[in-house]
Amino acid sequence: MARPGRNDPCPCGSGNKYKKCCLLKEEAVEREQFAKAEARRTESAAAYRLHLREAKAAIAARLFGAEDTHDDELTIASNAAADLVRAGKLDEAEQAARDLLTRFPEVHVGYDRLGMVHEARGENRQAADCYRRVIAFIREHPDDYDPGFEDMFIKLVNRLDPPVAT
Repeated sequence: MARPGRNDPCPCGSGNKYKKCCLLKEEAVEREQFAKAEARRTESAAAYRLHLREAKAAIAARLFGAEDTHDDELTIASNAAADLVRAGKLDEAEQAARDLLTRFPEVHVGYDRLGMVHEARGENRQAADCYRRVIAFIREHPDDYDPGFEDMFIKLVNRLDPPVAT
């Protein structure tokens, strides 16, 4: 059945014009369906990118030897957590960040990603606490980080949890 014109009588039988009755409801349903389809496409694209990264890491590990596998796994897991944050899947992102903390305790990335999750949720104080842990980690391992890397996290902390003026 063809869609009625805006000024035609509404097919629901209300006696009102279509634009005053069911048009807005149908457009809202269409927008919701479009948003859901877009979310599915975004999720699918993120999953595909993750799959490609994993395949690339596996190929690189075979080509360059197993010693680089640990770094590749870290990069993949870290990027996956960040992708989940960007996709708004914050519960999954939090779990991924906690997995990073467990699997890779020798790097700062788990706290960084957990801070991103809290920041996305609007939990600024918790995010700042995570970033403070990153700063502490950087200070404990100064030879592993470029000068100035710490400054980025200090700025984040100051923005999210500014010091109280006395």
